[in-house]
This record gives sequence, structure tokens and C-alpha cells, in this order.
Amino acid sequence: MMRLVKWAALTLLLAALPVSGQDGLNLPTELYVLTNAGQVVEYGLGASGIRAVTPDDVFVVDFGIAPDGVWLAYRTEDGLNLARMDTGQVYAVEGRTAGLPQVRGQGDTVAWSPAGDALAYTTAYGARVWFSSGGRFADLTEGAFRQLIWSPDGRYLAAEADNHIWWLYRREGETLILTSAIPSSLGLAWVSLTEVALAPETGGLIRMNLAEGNRQTVLLDDTWVYRLPYQLPDGTLAVFGRQKGEGDPDSGFGRLLGLSPDSPRVNNLGQAEVDTSGLRWTPGGQFMLAFRGGVLAIVAPVTGDGLTLPVADAVAYTWGAPPLERASGVRLSADGFFLAADASGYDQVWRLPADGSPAAPVSKAAAAVAAFAVSPDGRELAFASGGQVWRQPLAGAQAPVPLADAGGSVGELAYSPGGRRLAYTVDGSVWVVSARGGDAAPALAAAGTAYRQPQFARATDVLLASADGAAALSRILDLNTGQTVELGAYQPAIWLADDGRILAGSRSADEQSPQTLVILNPSNLSQLTALAALPYPEHVLDLREVRPGRVRLALGSLRPGPRALAVVEMDMTSGAITPVGDGGYLLDPSLSPDGRFLAGRAGAGGALAFRSLETGRQVVLDTPPGAHAFQWGPGR
Repeated sequence: MMRLVKWAALTLLLAALPVSGQDGLNLPTELYVLTNAGQVVEYGLGASGIRAVTPDDVFVVDFGIAPDGVWLAYRTEDGLNLARMDTGQVYAVEGRTAGLPQVRGQGDTVAWSPAGDALAYTTAYGARVWFSSGGRFADLTEGAFRQLIWSPDGRYLAAEADNHIWWLYRREGETLILTSAIPSSLGLAWVSLTEVALAPETGGLIRMNLAEGNRQTVLLDDTWVYRLPYQLPDGTLAVFGRQKGEGDPDSGFGRLLGLSPDSPRVNNLGQAEVDTSGLRWTPGGQFMLAFRGGVLAIVAPVTGDGLTLPVADAVAYTWGAPPLERASGVRLSADGFFLAADASGYDQVWRLPADGSPAAPVSKAAAAVAAFAVSPDGRELAFASGGQVWRQPLAGAQAPVPLADAGGSVGELAYSPGGRRLAYTVDGSVWVVSARGGDAAPALAAAGTAYRQPQFARATDVLLASADGAAALSRILDLNTGQTVELGAYQPAIWLADDGRILAGSRSADEQSPQTLVILNPSNLSQLTALAALPYPEHVLDLREVRPGRVRLALGSLRPGPRALAVVEMDMTSGAITPVGDGGYLLDPSLSPDGRFLAGRAGAGGALAFRSLETGRQVVLDTPPGAHAFQWGPGR
């Protein structure tokens, strides 16, 4: 009954949407469709809209979406390419030797491994796998493959050939070893890291364990023929079945059954005979997608009822990254602050309380807020709005107080450690004003150099990032003298607590050499302490001193393609690095003051997301929409 209620609700929602325009669909995750015109189109969630995600000047043959929801692999007659859907950047992987798929529309002909470190794609002779870490390839020649399916952890790859023959491979580093050949199976489902559910054409349902010599367990006998097994989130193995002798033996009809995960009992999940031809499960298994004659339709597996989607001229499709948990509040170790529109449509500063309460706007600006900072004690807010810099207490109903006429576009603001002064950038120049009011003073003019990211150490020293031509440099500004000291190509960089030194990562102009972590002494730059060299292509995206002598780092990769963040902790005395946890797929990561959480953007849409490094739970903030410019408040 619950399944039918959910199906009815989705039907009503989809029926209310127009066929064209910028309206999205209430689907399990983003839907990507390859059209006859050779373009990949994204059908977003909710009101995210419809957009093309491949270049206009290329004709795409097939494609696959990476597990981070940002990278796209697409194939043309000229080769295989990677593209970032958030920036449009394109990288070539392979030329014409990438080949072309034998067939399309019967499954994924381009498939990313769950970790994003391997890409499999079908070819005229079988399949080819590209390993992003070393740029090497492996060829699979056992059959003319129609679709490819990785196991949940990417250790195994299943490939379907003609006549429902399946070949299963085990990954060992950058090679694939054939482990099993299945004479026939009307679909295949991974039910654990090492086990698959098989539905032989001769009848029955079997579970096979690849890690135990392909040991097989009969789940259901061969008095029935089964199709399209799929493991639901609660562990139930859903499958369509029909007793032998009922109707045409070649018919794809069957009714939905479910095997309980904790008992051999079979449950009737539906009574209707459903035509399974052209059906594939949607992520989560709540619905199925029918693909017939270039038309896509959502189908209820319980009843077989369908609703055609506003998608025309499709030749292939796939789903986006697995959907993340969504919530209006998140339990964190410090409050978070960000910009988002309020009811009037103006960007305001919002606070996301650490206790898990929903976010709420805290600034009372009369115009859109362009930049902001939270005081070190967490009691006050400074923001730029309407061409001015303002101060406002976070508690109570006091109106904002103007501090300075900005006279231009404010980029960033920063409080001094005691909260008495504010530094802010305007069109690349640095200005300073008292947090209690008074005349703002220009501290450093942007004479051919744009300064950004001000960080106070003491009340008179400000660490700045700047760009001189192609070089990204760090500088220190002495507010007493107005003089700057160039540190060099060290970014990102932070002040270390209390001792006036700086921890930074080296940055080479070509970014092809390993990044080194160093400690700089601003008063004597010859006193440079090299702590550790990160193996290429790892580089530091964020760093945070979580306690004296211990720093946590969020590490990304310089190579094109998806890669989960790695979070490590470094002992600044010995330089020893210890893994902390998997940072998941996040863009622009920011470590919490205690280093236990990461904030960042998820997917190509850039939704604000949070990840616990202790539990691995990752949550997308669903309200308000359009959250950006996130900052952590002071630690507790």
C-alpha cells in the first residue's frame, strides 16, 4: 500500500509539470539522456531544470556519470574525454583507440568504478578499462559486451554479452582477472561486496559468491522463471517471476516478488503481470524506468502502471551520482555560517546551529550581503552590503551599525584575534577599520596585484594571498609600517597558534611536482622547516591546526577525474602523517575547527554538504536553496 501511495504521489507531481521549459522532475537522482543529436542532457531534481552538459560542437556516442556527480566521461568517434560539468573543462583520455560501443540503451556502456579511479567502456571487441591513477589500460575480449556493472566497492566488474551471457572479472591493481562465466542470466544484481544474484533462463534464482570459488546457493528453484533481480535498501531481493507454463515462454512478463533478507520466505509484492522488456531499476528501487523506441517512462514495479517523461529522441540514458541524505539541520562541532537568499530575495548571512537545528538568517541587511565574517568570540557579525561595511550582534534584535563606506566591491572580511579590528579587501586592495567604528584606512593598494583572503595573526600582522601574473603568492602585511614581505609560492597558508609562524603548502607554477608542507618564520625567511612531501598528485585543499602541534589536512588530486578527498593528520614536530578518514566527494572543502567535520559543495550543482570524518555520514543541506560562501564559526 505504501508503494502504491508513493507511486500515486509521484504521478500527480509529474503530471503537473509542463513538458518543456526549465522545470525539473521529482526523480531519485539526476537523469542524464543522450539524444539523437549527440548531446547529453541533464534532467535535474525539483526545480533544478534541464541543461546540456556536453559541448555543443561535439557529437557524443555514449557517456557515463562519475560517482561524484561532477565529472562526465563521454565518447565520440574521435576518442574518449572527461569533462567537468560545473566548469565545462574538457580533458582527452584516449583517441580513436577508445573504440565505439556495439549497442546502446541496454545498460551502461561507460561505467565508473565507485571510487572513480577506473573507467570501463564497451568496444567492438569487448571492453576496455582505463585506470586514472597511472593512465594505463586493460582490454577484455571475452565477448561483445552490452553493459558493464561494477561491484559496490569496485573490486569486481560484471559484463553482459549477447544471449544474456555474463562475464565476471576481479580487479587486482590495474589488471582485471576473469573469475567466472555465466551461461545465462536474465539480469544480475550485486547483493554484497562479493556476491551476485543470478536468474538463469532455465529458471530459478541463485546467489553466487565470487570470493569463495564461485560457490552457488539456490534461493528459488527452477519451477519459476525470474528476471531483473535487484536488492532494495532494506535488504529485500526484489525480482519479477512467473511460473513455468504460464503464457508464452519467451514473454518478459512477471509479477514482483521479494525475498526477505533474514528468511527464505517469498513475499508477493505485486499481483499485476508487468512487461519487463526494456525495464531497468531506478536508484533505490522504488520505481523502474522503461526505455522503448526512444521514449522514457517511469513505471511502478508493483502495478506496471507507467507515466511517459518529457524526454524525446533518446538513444541512451543513465543516472547521476547516488543521492545523498538531505536534512534541514546537521549536528556539528561548531556553528556554520553562509549566504543565501531570504524571503525578500536578498542574500543574507544564515547561521546553521551546531545542535542540529535548522538554519535561519541572522543578518538584517537592507540589501544583498556580499561578504561577511564572524568575530572570534562568536558574538558579532561583520558584513558588506549596499556599498558599506556593517557590524551587528548575533544575539538580540539590534540593527546593524555602519562601520565604513567600502567604496567598491568587498571581496572578504577578517577579524583580528581580539575582535577589535577588521581587514577587508576592495577591488584587490586591503583596508582596515576599527570594529567599533571610525575612519577606514587603506593598508595596501592593489598596484597590479590583487590581494585576497586576509588572515590576522596578531593585531598588526595580516597574511594575504595574491596573484602576480601566473604565480600564486603569499605575503605578510605589517599594519604599523604598511610594508609587505613576500613569502613566495606558498598556498594555502595559515598562522600557527600563538607563535607567529606560518604553515603552508608549496605551489609550483606548473603543478607537476610534489607539494611540500613547510613552516615559515616571517621574521627570518631563511628559517624554513620542511615537514613532509606529499606524493604527486596529492595537494592540500584545506588545513587546520586542531590542537598545538597537530594539523589536519584535506587532500585532493591534481589529475583530471573524480577522487574522494583524503583527510590526514600531521605531527608538526616529526612530520609524520596519519590517515584520519575518507572525505567523500566534496568541492571547496573546509575543515571544522576541531577537524572532525568537512563542509563543502556536493555535485555539479554545488549544494552545501557536510561530512563526519568519524562516521562517514554525509548530508546535503536542503533548505535554504542556493547556500554558498560557507564559513565555520569559532570552535567550542
